[in-house]
Amino acid sequence: MTRWKRTLWIAVFAPILIGLLAGGIFGHWVFLAAFVIWLGALACVLRAEALNARAREQEAPSPGLLGTRAGWGLLALLLIFGSAGLIRAVLGD
Repeated sequence: MTRWKRTLWIAVFAPILIGLLAGGIFGHWVFLAAFVIWLGALACVLRAEALNARAREQEAPSPGLLGTRAGWGLLALLLIFGSAGLIRAVLGD
């Protein structure tokens, strides 16, 4: 993975992570839990992007590599939506 792609993903996630961290420190503890979950989602996205770079280098990437890449992306989405569910369950509406 190139450095600029990694930097771009971190730049996309940084405002959300900063907001969750500030909300957890100055507000409710559930935002700290969501912060940790979003960090995990960022790690999943970076891993999927690294696998994507490896798949592009190959002429015919294996189905296992493509499935693993998709799995990391789906796990990132699951974590993001799970954090929203956690916040909603704790804080209610």
